[in-house]
Amino acid sequence: MSTVTKLTLPMPRLGETMEEGTIAEWLVQPGQAFKRGDPLLEVETDKTMVEYPALGAGTLVETLVAPGDVVDVGTPIAVIETADAWDGIEEPDTAGPEPDAAEDTRPSPVAQAARSDTSLTRATPLARRIAEQNEISLDTVTGTGRRGRIEADDVRALLSDVRTPRPVANGDTTRPVYFVHGFAGLGSNWAALRARLQRSGVKATAPDLPGHGANTNDATDVESLVDWLVAELAAQPTPVHLVGHSLGAHVAVKAAVALPSKVALLTLIAPAGCGLDMNGRFTSGMTHAPGPGELAHLMRLLGPKAAALDWQALSAMAEELQSGRLKALADDMVRDNTQRIDTIAPLAALAGQVPVSAIFGLHDTIIPRDHVFNLPPHVACHMVDAGHMPHWDAVDAVAGIIARP
Repeated sequence: MSTVTKLTLPMPRLGETMEEGTIAEWLVQPGQAFKRGDPLLEVETDKTMVEYPALGAGTLVETLVAPGDVVDVGTPIAVIETADAWDGIEEPDTAGPEPDAAEDTRPSPVAQAARSDTSLTRATPLARRIAEQNEISLDTVTGTGRRGRIEADDVRALLSDVRTPRPVANGDTTRPVYFVHGFAGLGSNWAALRARLQRSGVKATAPDLPGHGANTNDATDVESLVDWLVAELAAQPTPVHLVGHSLGAHVAVKAAVALPSKVALLTLIAPAGCGLDMNGRFTSGMTHAPGPGELAHLMRLLGPKAAALDWQALSAMAEELQSGRLKALADDMVRDNTQRIDTIAPLAALAGQVPVSAIFGLHDTIIPRDHVFNLPPHVACHMVDAGHMPHWDAVDAVAGIIARP
């Protein structure tokens, strides 16, 4: 190419499995010149955020798609003027008449089809995935990344916000729910369930336990978690519906025994301490500074949603576990494949004081589902199609159980 020619740039394939991408931001504006290697735009794929570099020098004439548009690979995205040859991009057939730009300035049908996503919110793929999984609108998240882009940590910060939820409308007196996560979990693990309940007018709180996430208190043993939760319950203005998962279920039962006047209802999800055996590989693996690869295998033990966590999420989790904050707690909770905590006795002590329900996953590979047969007769039991994380894998079913009067 020796003369300046107009070329139409297609959406590039920026990865072997890429079939579409989201236009994140144009880094060069119409009328602006660029050099070979300059990034023209940022494209968000299902795996990462990448820059599309110029394959030659030129000038951007027109953009055919806008930030937020989801565009199939090969779809025209821009018109440029260049004197260079661009690998894989052919010159247009100039035999026909040039279209009159003044005749019709509407976007082409291809460009219109590409604009299926009208959101202009800029966010990394991981941030979008976390927000989608937890039903968080990106419009409610403040981005701290480059040019205000929403990062994964921005979404996690919102999920970890344990401020008092919005008041329930119309004077609804539904019991507030207080969530207690399990070993190596976070308060944000409850985000999808909290959102589902709060849309029904149920207020919910989900803090990080000592030794976990943003909670700076140490978790020296299981009883330290119980003491912390008892103090938290004592500060609640009204009795709560206490919901605990796995180790959190054991902690919730012990706290309810200590302070039954502050617990109106108690729901246990995949409760620990209801039988002797459990999968000790999980607790051991989580406490010995696992890398992302090992974590991927451990997450598969929890269920399908946990198994779908991407490499960035696994890497962030691995970095959190490098501190070793959970080792003493794990040693107090389990030895090899044997549980060292007992939930049955304190559950029996609650008979006649607090209504109790229990939810077990049919496919739980951490806590055997047949532990349900060890529960006292006053406990109402439910089996759901889920792994060890029913509040992830069966949100609707769990929300329905919790929301029952």
